[in-house]
Amino acid sequence: MPILNSAFETVAEAYDRNADKYDEFIENNPNLMRMRQRVYQFITARLPKDSRILDLACGTGTDAVWFAQNGYSVFGVDISGEMLERAKEKAKDLNLQNRLSFEQLSYTDLNKANTGQFDLTFSNFGGLNCVADMKLVAESVRPLLKPNARVIWALMPPFCLWESAMLLRGKFNLATRRFAGKSTVFKEGLNYPVYYYTPKQIAEAWGGGFQLESVEALSVITPPATNKDFAVKRPRLFETLSKLDDVFAPRWPFKYWGDFTIVSLVSS
Repeated sequence: MPILNSAFETVAEAYDRNADKYDEFIENNPNLMRMRQRVYQFITARLPKDSRILDLACGTGTDAVWFAQNGYSVFGVDISGEMLERAKEKAKDLNLQNRLSFEQLSYTDLNKANTGQFDLTFSNFGGLNCVADMKLVAESVRPLLKPNARVIWALMPPFCLWESAMLLRGKFNLATRRFAGKSTVFKEGLNYPVYYYTPKQIAEAWGGGFQLESVEALSVITPPATNKDFAVKRPRLFETLSKLDDVFAPRWPFKYWGDFTIVSLVSS
């Protein structure tokens, strides 16, 4: 059991309470499933099979399982014990234990992990947005990376085009919640702070040893990940917006305006 600060303790408790419902939400969300596939395409285009992946804030292991099934080895860490129990069950049920392992650790305290070195540090869908100082994560992860390792993190940026458009519907709080770089999440009867990062801030957190390679948006034209009803109720429109999203996601300035931003760093 990791020793956590008070904010992380709250996050861990919130996700412990949410663990039984978590997979149902993500598996029945065509919007989120599409976003995951975009992330997988982004990574597999850059990372050869048989590479070792360090999955930060791995949750119930959805991404780790996919990578293991597609030729990668994954070590996942998370602060929620209940989420990790689901991840370990998946590894066992799918007979992936030779490629998958998990440990209850904070991504700011990986000095306790005895796992060898990795080709990629990966984190998906904002697990890292719970930390107030991204340098703590970089310093924790750096010793576990091979000399030519990559950093590919999908995080929430401080501006989301779709959310900002909610001003037109009078939803001021939703439209502007990211602008200050910090907001409060309410989950399972608890609340905790989240922090929004630009690609430049991520690169600065890693310092001179890594340089920014590329940036892509996730859901800049399509709705945010939490909106699964749009894709279900308006499938044709969603398909059209998805095609537009694929076109604009890697282009300036749209690549900075998604619900999430895929930030890729390479060692320099």
